[in-house]
Amino acid sequence: MLNVYMCNIMVVQKFNNFKQIIHKLFLPIIAYLFIANIALAGEVISASSEKLFKKGPYAVRVERSHLIEMRDGVRLSTDLYFPIDYAGKLPVILERTPYNKAVQRNSDPNAKISYLNKAYYYASHGYVFAIQDRRGKFESEGEYSLGNNDIDDASDTLDWFERQSWYNGRAGMTGCSIPGGNVIRGAMSQHESLKGLLPQSASFGHGTEGGSMGRAGSRGGVPNMFMPLWAHNYGSTLFYRPSKRLDRSQFLKLVDFYDPAPKVKPLSSFFDPETHEMTKETIDVLMHLPAVEIDEILNSPPNEWEGFAASEPLGEFWEKGDYLDDGDSVDGAALHINSWHDHGVNETFLQFKYFSEYAKSNWAKENQYIIIGPMSHCNFESVSSETITGERNVGDASFPAWDTYLRWWDYTLKQKGNSFGGYPRVQYYLPGANEWRQSSEWPIPGTKYTNMYLSSEQGANSIEGDGLLSWSIPIRSGVDEYAYDPGNPVNIYAKAVHKGSSDHSSIEDRKDILVYTSEPLSDSVEMTGKIRAKLWISTDVPDTDVVVRLLDVYPDGRSFGIQESILRLRYRDGPDHSVFMKPGEVYPVDVDMLVGANLFKEGHKIRVHITSSSFPTFMRNLNTGGDNARDTEYKTANIKIHFGPETPSYIQLPTLTVGTNTLEQNNESIE
Repeated sequence: MLNVYMCNIMVVQKFNNFKQIIHKLFLPIIAYLFIANIALAGEVISASSEKLFKKGPYAVRVERSHLIEMRDGVRLSTDLYFPIDYAGKLPVILERTPYNKAVQRNSDPNAKISYLNKAYYYASHGYVFAIQDRRGKFESEGEYSLGNNDIDDASDTLDWFERQSWYNGRAGMTGCSIPGGNVIRGAMSQHESLKGLLPQSASFGHGTEGGSMGRAGSRGGVPNMFMPLWAHNYGSTLFYRPSKRLDRSQFLKLVDFYDPAPKVKPLSSFFDPETHEMTKETIDVLMHLPAVEIDEILNSPPNEWEGFAASEPLGEFWEKGDYLDDGDSVDGAALHINSWHDHGVNETFLQFKYFSEYAKSNWAKENQYIIIGPMSHCNFESVSSETITGERNVGDASFPAWDTYLRWWDYTLKQKGNSFGGYPRVQYYLPGANEWRQSSEWPIPGTKYTNMYLSSEQGANSIEGDGLLSWSIPIRSGVDEYAYDPGNPVNIYAKAVHKGSSDHSSIEDRKDILVYTSEPLSDSVEMTGKIRAKLWISTDVPDTDVVVRLLDVYPDGRSFGIQESILRLRYRDGPDHSVFMKPGEVYPVDVDMLVGANLFKEGHKIRVHITSSSFPTFMRNLNTGGDNARDTEYKTANIKIHFGPETPSYIQLPTLTVGTNTLEQNNESIE
């Protein structure tokens, strides 16, 4: 989804004055999804790491538009960046993108290293960088679909490299967002020459492995409402291109005379450049019912929005794609990269564990690493000596990202045995403590899963209520109730948790948000790992959604989002079938709160929000039990959260001893 790669060079140039909005919004989300501004990624560099951004000793030449034939005859257009006067055969770093490979070629090779010009950077250090338009996109032939053909196409492309006289027999794959997902799919090919992987924000390649329900930015069976905007700008399934009868020399004579991409409204036009929120016109479009018609209202080119919106979590639309599921075979050493405020950071940890346990070769199993920063989607490299994620200052999070990536390729593709020596298996930035931490494994040894229980005396509705978050089960039983109206959903887009950590106090006066807050902490609480919630819920409708949000409340009252998740209650027993609720019956509901990290400092408070909408990040539940994508009628749902000795509703935090760093000597088992 939005990914640093989504922007084509023409859009970057034309809308350069929207850098701030793209940097704060689209990066993270893109995502929600999935997009990030390439021109901005990696732009903020601390002075201490400046030297790490120098290019290598080789000048670079580009061979554009090699038409590589796949097993079914479809040709995929691929640009190759070569180091000039390199002595010896060369390894390849491959990226497969739906966002126009020309972005790399048209970038400034003399600018600081970023996602925009990384092809020149890697080639200057003695690699062939290959970037390929995905099947059906831009110059590549075939039919485009978000998740199809990527395993075979990666394998066939690697076969082509093996036939080239300059190739040394070792290849790597890299990419962020959808290109990151393509790295995971490449690993599923188990190709003999694929030795190194650098998947970043790669949840797009993730299926049901580990119980995940996060494809295309969805979560808990709820579609992501950024997707119709993404589909409008980047999801077209139709591109114009020259005749398939042309060979490469004929193709090169014609290719610059046409633009294969559809002419659409730029992504930046959907947002207010001052507030970074969606414009009222955009919100009105996304509120339209039935939701499947939104692409028509946007006048979008042909795309897959209806599939994103209307398919069941394990429906045919998703099952036909190449996604990592339990039991799939994989291979390749991998450096997994993501950030705590990426919508798919949970899947990054699942992929790290899966490759560590199930990679085909022992070498691959033993060479799995993961690094998690404090930022958002495809925004890992933008950390600096004063890092702001959302609205929260998390201190000096500087990290030599591009130097680390280069060392990784030297280790896996050039077999420089000591180039990646000493790197811990797990590195992560801990907001609140504002420092980098490391561990030998995941989950972190010594983790204790600690419950904080929900209760109230008079009611938890809004910040004006008396909702309490405590370490012990409440003695008294009770119920907190709120009404969720799909016509008036909670709207907090620019400050959404999956775009950074921002102050949510502006929405805490809503009566449809239950607010539970701890007493000021007498000691700091350190948390890193898997977060869960268990709620006892009843409602008067057959189906609705529940949103749970974890926040760090500062002494001045600011309430910063740490993590958020959503569950469509018809999928409370799993994504493989829907079970409606009986009105009035109380159900225990487990909510996967994904993963997160934070140091809640002494004097701060821990807070939980419970509500039923997070719009326009997620599609609204219409509360009827019908088809939320195709129906037009909705009703208000009354939701009750039960608490007390018999129905203890709680959030479960993965707590650690404060100050935990490298925990190799702590042999305490995870509870």
